[in-house]
Amino acid sequence: MIADRNRLFRVLAWLALLPVLLVVYYPALHAPFLLDDGAGIVGNSEFRSFSLKNLTMLVRGHADARTYDHHAIPGLVSMIDHAWAGVDPFGYHLTNLAIHWANCGLILLLFLAVWREVKADEGGRALWMGVCAMAIWAVHPFSTMPVGYITCRTESLMVMFYVLSLLAFLRGWEWASVPLGVASILSKEVAVTLPGAILMVDWARGGVGIVPTLLRRWRYYTGLTIVWLVMIVYHLRGGRSQQIGSEGQVLAPIWVYFKVECGVIAGYASKLFWPAKLQFYPFYRPAAEWWQWMPQLAGLVAYFGVALYCLRRSRWVGVILLFPLLVLLPTSSFIPIPMEPAMEYRMYLPSAALIGLMVVGLWRLASPKWVPIAVVVAVAIPLAVVSHLRSRDYETSVKLHEQQVSVDPKSLTGLEALAGGYSTMGFLDRASATAWKLVDYSLEDNNKEFAGRGFNILGNIENERGNYPAARDYFKRATDIAGSNAAWLSLANVQVRLYELKDAEVTLNRLLATTPDHPEAMLLLYESKMSAKNYEEAERILDKFLLLYPDRREELDVQKTRLMHMKRKQAEGGDPLVKERPRP
Repeated sequence: MIADRNRLFRVLAWLALLPVLLVVYYPALHAPFLLDDGAGIVGNSEFRSFSLKNLTMLVRGHADARTYDHHAIPGLVSMIDHAWAGVDPFGYHLTNLAIHWANCGLILLLFLAVWREVKADEGGRALWMGVCAMAIWAVHPFSTMPVGYITCRTESLMVMFYVLSLLAFLRGWEWASVPLGVASILSKEVAVTLPGAILMVDWARGGVGIVPTLLRRWRYYTGLTIVWLVMIVYHLRGGRSQQIGSEGQVLAPIWVYFKVECGVIAGYASKLFWPAKLQFYPFYRPAAEWWQWMPQLAGLVAYFGVALYCLRRSRWVGVILLFPLLVLLPTSSFIPIPMEPAMEYRMYLPSAALIGLMVVGLWRLASPKWVPIAVVVAVAIPLAVVSHLRSRDYETSVKLHEQQVSVDPKSLTGLEALAGGYSTMGFLDRASATAWKLVDYSLEDNNKEFAGRGFNILGNIENERGNYPAARDYFKRATDIAGSNAAWLSLANVQVRLYELKDAEVTLNRLLATTPDHPEAMLLLYESKMSAKNYEEAERILDKFLLLYPDRREELDVQKTRLMHMKRKQAEGGDPLVKERPRP
């Protein structure tokens, strides 16, 4: 009877949370497609039907966009959204909110499952503590991004299956935790830490050492290790590592990466307790002087020391303290990028452990029962207000990044996105001024990658104005500094516009030497050959392109017809001096 009443209380508490979430995150539900949303959803042809080819592409990797590359589960969810919502962002945001609501219920169940392991009961006090922890986590501003930014469903779905896998293990369904874990890592590669979390949970409740814990379930851990090695190879086979290489980003030495991570984790901790002025893309520069990173390292060492001390007193407390560090171990990928943005959503799961631990501590220190409940309400209401205000930042991309730059005027990622946003809106003077700030701050930081991006934006602005010689000069500076594929392609494009065909061919051949099947570069080279009336070479390039991308044959039929027409005209003795101007 008591168990039934407790189960009903859990369900009612979870249902009562939904209207609260709708009020808190209402502004974010009306946000547009932001950043990768456009390329990953609106411009992704693989979402337009449930064909076998498209479903296979979810697992094999995406050609149209990197957003869901090797992230099959979020890609499938977005494909379902596309089937009923088309390109209306409201439907996608509604799905994100539903995923967050489901995760709130799972966090409650995980809290109760862990409490049952610690205290061997699931009484009324545990229910009240679990509901309070769920409520604070649900409205914490760290959850704003998983609702307001559609592509962030990679993180929230990863968390959903991550927690489901832990719950399955705690309930004794060990082998069910493996496919759930695979679903988690197919949502995002940072789920690589899940076997470590399972081992910590198993060790905490077993009362024996690590080796006996492994030997007791050696078949399970052997199978889990094999599956995880396969998934790691699967992710490293393509996707993130290839993307970074193609963009010309320089990987960081481990020591530099470590120093950056000290600042990242310290920033996460401060935002957990004081989540004002959150940033969409905070930019952490490598620390050059010891005083810039040693205090942060000292704080991490102190935290780690407290966790180790707690392990001797209570394994569960120590494990819960170490859990956030484990989850944050891969910042955003397996690849050590020195200035990888410390996104707000990376604390989505780690914050649940710390909030749960603080709620338990509050219940132990405060009495009677209504006092901790009153404290939780007093904390949750301001957090909900901050989350509601933070959700308003997602109403437009420009507003989001203006807020970010107001917090950190030298945020390179913020300045880059803001310059692009101004350019898209037609505010070219404002975009140019912002791009020059990006260049200046990048050179000040000796960051060639972002300096190149800044010159590339300046080139795009001049290209938009029709000032092609100036655009060409900016693109040349971008290639000289950073040399990304985007800069080389932009340079070739403007060279074709200026009818500098030989220079364009040199640029495109240089790009195709590193990325032989680059579709835009191949088509631009074809256009250059057509403009130079070298139709035989143009036909060879077009045939090669259609061999590599047969799904675009129908789209390029008009080019095939155009090519045949020009070859026939040339054979009939057309004026060889009349050159076809390049197409825009």
